[in-house]
Amino acid sequence: MRKLFDNVKVLASLVPATRTADANGTGVDTQGYGDGMMVVSVGDLDLANVDETYAVKVEESDDNSTFTATSLQASLTADNQVAVVRLAELNVARMRYLRAVLDVGGTTPSAPIAALFLLGEAASGPVNSD
Repeated sequence: MRKLFDNVKVLASLVPATRTADANGTGVDTQGYGDGMMVVSVGDLDLANVDETYAVKVEESDDNSTFTATSLQASLTADNQVAVVRLAELNVARMRYLRAVLDVGGTTPSAPIAALFLLGEAASGPVNSD
């Protein structure tokens, strides 16, 4: 059971789409996992105006309905960037549910973007099935 496929669960929070405004991702359940990361992938950022900003933040919840901000985030500043955020001690230092939240600013923000959560250190495995 030392194979990547059997030990890492991949869950989408922000599905791939071109976004021009703030967006809340879908909550993902981290119960049964001890470690994880958020992976953010972006295509061609609209950086035509110098005031445009893009950040994907992590929010957490005990019940998958009321989310609170954390200090964890990925700032995106270049085309075709991939950013990762470590999510240590899941279900110990973090609440059970996590979601990605896109925060954009500026005149005409536009970004094709996706945010996935990769969860590891499963309490039982394998985590994926064929």
